[in-house]
Parts: sequence; structure tokens; C-alpha cells
Amino acid sequence: MLLHDILAFNKRRRGRAPALVAQDGRSWTFAELHDRSMSLACALSRFGEREDHIAILADNQPEYVEAYYGVPAAQRRLVFLNYRLAVPELLRIVSDASATTLLYAPQYADTAEKLVAGVSTLTRAIALGAEYEALIEDQPREAPFTELSDRDPAWIIYTSGTTGMPKGAMLSHRNLFASMFNAQVSMPSEPAANPCYLFPFPLCHIAGFSVLAQHLGGNPVALMTAFTTTGWMEMVDRLKVTGTALAPTMINMLLNDPALACYELRSLTSLGYGASSIPAEVLRRAIARFGPIFTQGFGMTELAGNVIFMSKADHVRADREAPHLLRAAGKVGALASVRLVDENGEDCAIGQPGEIVVRGDQVLTGYWNRPDANVEAFRGGWFHTGDVAQMDAEGFVYIVDRKKDMIVSGAENVYPREVEEVLFSHAEVAEAAVFGIADEHWGERVAAAIVARPGATITAADLDALCRRELAGYKRPRRYFFIPEIPKNVSGKVLKRELRARYASDAASGGDRP
Repeated sequence: MLLHDILAFNKRRRGRAPALVAQDGRSWTFAELHDRSMSLACALSRFGEREDHIAILADNQPEYVEAYYGVPAAQRRLVFLNYRLAVPELLRIVSDASATTLLYAPQYADTAEKLVAGVSTLTRAIALGAEYEALIEDQPREAPFTELSDRDPAWIIYTSGTTGMPKGAMLSHRNLFASMFNAQVSMPSEPAANPCYLFPFPLCHIAGFSVLAQHLGGNPVALMTAFTTTGWMEMVDRLKVTGTALAPTMINMLLNDPALACYELRSLTSLGYGASSIPAEVLRRAIARFGPIFTQGFGMTELAGNVIFMSKADHVRADREAPHLLRAAGKVGALASVRLVDENGEDCAIGQPGEIVVRGDQVLTGYWNRPDANVEAFRGGWFHTGDVAQMDAEGFVYIVDRKKDMIVSGAENVYPREVEEVLFSHAEVAEAAVFGIADEHWGERVAAAIVARPGATITAADLDALCRRELAGYKRPRRYFFIPEIPKNVSGKVLKRELRARYASDAASGGDRP
């Protein structure tokens, strides 16, 4: 199957049904979304070459979804650009991708001009709005090519770059369908009477595969232009949203917003979370507020979605009788092969931490223009995720941490997530991020960035007393940095790379000693 087959099927079966709803209330049926997407495909096929790279720079607007389907239908590859990146970062990505055409939202016109001037391959820039409408006007409403293969790359998404220069993950039609099927088989959902799915993530994020998945099921998708707690709550109540997904940081923001008590939010029957690990205390509070409606998916850009899933039933069990499962990511999905391996590539024993490696149809076809990275990532025939986890006797997987975020202090391994779980248990901590800072004697010391709740009087000594009770001595933070906001990327993932750079060494960075 090809991505645009989703729209063709739904046009035939439910053409007048709503497919897409914008935050401002505008809506598109499946027939309209299909026709506009295929008109875009036909327009793009009239210039350039097959397999050209078409970049898009925009926030969440309907034309972005049209590009999801229309660019691959033109046998081009859609390159997602994160609109929060600085111009030099975007120049490196667009140049690396050798993009030939740029679709851009009018508010990014200045950036688009700099990209065209700075990237020799970029010969055409099309503004969304009047120029875009003129491009697709009077075009045919069917896919221009019939000989496409599901192995053709459809999307190129540059990794979030939390550990360095982003790499372009090439995702084929088959990769994306395999991800959708794995989610549906591994964690089937109960059909809602009047389904409506709210998408709050940036469309330039891999979470966009859930838009495809909802459309595959014939469900309408409501787009948030950009996530805010008030906007999310207002849309849930106004549109009677039945399903949505959030990053753990978004859930925490909602729980900390006093306005949450002013909204009913009773239409929600399913609330997924992912993008990063969720502290157990935050999950407990979320279940208490929203009820037993939570699911979890663990995956990454390179996997076109999720490979580990935790169902509503598992969450109910965790909340009522097995609190240790609040820290679990779930069980391996049915349609992907997942192992935990040690440094020698050998399978880890039950309870032993190891790197998650994956094999299956949803694993990316490779990194664009990075043969070195492909050799490293696919060594031994398995894709190496860089995430460390352990598995219990029931098959539940627990994410320990990012392999590259691990702190080595005095030859002891410290996994930041374990320390963060303890810090989050303090009533006056709103957010916490643990990272390593250089130390001449120990190699690295544990440090913590803390966002306190409004009106809190918490001190480094208070947090140290908590950690002394709960953690081994070498895991205790030796510096606490009380800051107004923890840096995050566009998907809500904490940028520990920025924290490490900001507070580079134990001697120079200051901070509060416990």
C-alpha cells in the first residue's frame, strides 16, 4: 500500500465524512483532502525529477497534511523542517537533504529567502496560501504515477538532534504502514460512537504517523496550530474529542495548570503518551484526574512510530495493584522483533539493562547521505536505538535511559531517569532533568536542573535529604540549578545536551551545593 491509498479508500467509502478540522474551525472531508493532496502531487510532478526532495517549513496547518500524502504520490520525498530551528541549523539540513523545492508558511518568508540564497539545490520556494492555491488549481485529482513501490522513501525526518547534528531518517511507505499495523494489532482500540482525534504535536515530528493511522481508520483529525494547555482543553470540550496523545511534559503542564479544574474533558476515552519517559508520580496524578484512559507507546523517528506498547488494562493494573508497572513502557508489539543486548551483542538476562535493538518492516530504510551512520546503526543486522532498557519476567520493558545520557561517575553508571523519579516525588518540584557535568576526580558528577512550583521554598538541601533516603551516594546530585524553564525540543523532549553545555563543569558552572 501507498500513503495516498488511505485517502483514495476513504474517498470511495466515506467521501463526505470529515477528515481534518483546523483549530479555527475550518474543516475538510475525505474527498476534499484526497482531491487537494492529489492536485498537489500532479503539480509537483510537472517540474523537477522523480525522487527530488521537497522540504516543508510550517507549523500545523492543513496544507502540511496535504503534503504528507501529495509529495510521496508525486514520487518525491517530503523533508520535514522543524520551524523552531535557527537559520544556520535549517541551512545545514536543507543542504544535506539537497532539497530542490521549499513549501513554506508566510510567517517564515524571511527564513525561506535565506534558505534559497544559501542552498544551491533549492531552486523553487512556494508560499502556502495564494501561491500554493494557484499551484494546485485546475490540476488533476488522481495520483500522477501508478508504478510507485511501497519501498520508495516517502518522508525524510531529521532526528531531533538531542545528542548532536540531526540525521535524515528515510521512511518508506512500507515503514509507515508497518508502524500503523503494529500499533493496531498490538493495542487495538475500542471504537467510539463519534470519534475525533486531537493532534497537538508539531506535524514535523514522527508523531504525525498517528494522523495517517487515524485516517486509515476513517477518523477525523483535529489539528492544534501549536500546543497550549488552554487551547488543548478548549478543543477537547468544544469538539468532544475522544482520543489524543501528549508528551509527558505536556501532561505535566496540564496537571500544573489551575485552569484544568474549569474544563469537563469527559469526552476523552483514550489518552496516549510517548516521546519520552514519564515520571511515575506524574502518571499517578494524571490517572487520578483523567481516569483509566491512558495508553503508552515507545518508539522513535527511525522506527516510524512505536514498537513497545502499554494498554489501558496494564495502566489500570499498575494504578490499582502493581505500582512498579507505572515505570514500564509496556510489552513488545506483535509485528516487530525487539531484543535487549549487551556491549557484545548478546541477549541480556531478565532484569539486566541492555540496549534496545529492533528488526522489522517499520525500521527506517537508512539515513540519507550517511553511510557511516548506517553501518554503525545496523551492525549485526539489527537497528541499534541507543536506548537502554530492562525486561521483567512478564515481558514488561522498562526504559532505563538514553545510552548517551548515562552518567559515569567514579566508574559507576548513573541513569538520570532513576534520579529524576526521586526528584519528581517531591511535592514542590514541577520539573526535573538530571545530567552529568565534568569533574577532574570522578570523571563526571551528577547534576540536576529543577523548576520549582509557584510559591515553593524548596532548597538544594531539601532535595539532597530526599535523595540520601532514596538513592545510593554516587547517584545523588552534587549541584542543583534552579531555573525558570527546562530546554526542550519541538516534541517536548528535554534537551540535556543544552544543559550539559550550559553547566559544563563542576568548577565553573556554579549552582547550589546541597
